[in-house]
Amino acid sequence: MTQQPSPAQPPRLAAWLVDLFASREQAESILGDLSEEFSDLASRSGIANARRWYRLQSAKTIAHLAGAAFHATPPSLAVALFLGFLLSWFSGALPAQLIIALLRTQRPYSSRHYEAYVWLLAYGIPIVSITQSLLIGCVVALLARGREMVAAIALSLLRAAPLAWLLFIFFGRTPLARPVIPFLGPFLFSRALDLIGIVVGGVIVRKARSASASRLAAV
Repeated sequence: MTQQPSPAQPPRLAAWLVDLFASREQAESILGDLSEEFSDLASRSGIANARRWYRLQSAKTIAHLAGAAFHATPPSLAVALFLGFLLSWFSGALPAQLIIALLRTQRPYSSRHYEAYVWLLAYGIPIVSITQSLLIGCVVALLARGREMVAAIALSLLRAAPLAWLLFIFFGRTPLARPVIPFLGPFLFSRALDLIGIVVGGVIVRKARSASASRLAAV
């Protein structure tokens, strides 16, 4: 008896991203329609073409959902972005202050635990900073109910705008006119992780709310 081949499955990452940006009711309808079209296209044109089509349609759907969320901006989204920007702006120096305060309490013993001292300086501040960004992303997503991902990504872009402007000015100069900035690479990497942390916070809240709504619907 020959085993029947399993049906082709849509790209999981694309479906997962659509589910992040759509409400629960929208996600069920949109993903159902996309899956149906994917199966039909896979049988006619092959799995590779169907997967390319699915990814393209998913990107268009996400752009449409995000645009619709901003087009009808509710007060909760505006408040969430404003509060998140204030939190991230005024607490930017907090991770370094916490680590430095901790190291000062251990100053008489720093020579005995030199490796731990250096590790906290090199890695402690980035770890606390990323954790802080993650929490800010969660707070913003909690306030922007139904638009968690739009709020988190918008806040991340707002925080990236000043850095992008500085980089534009820096790299817009001729090589000889550029100032030498030590540790520029690690600084940019740390800032990128902070921006990613905000988005990840939005993902956590969005998936938690989706799971909670699914459990309530199953009751």
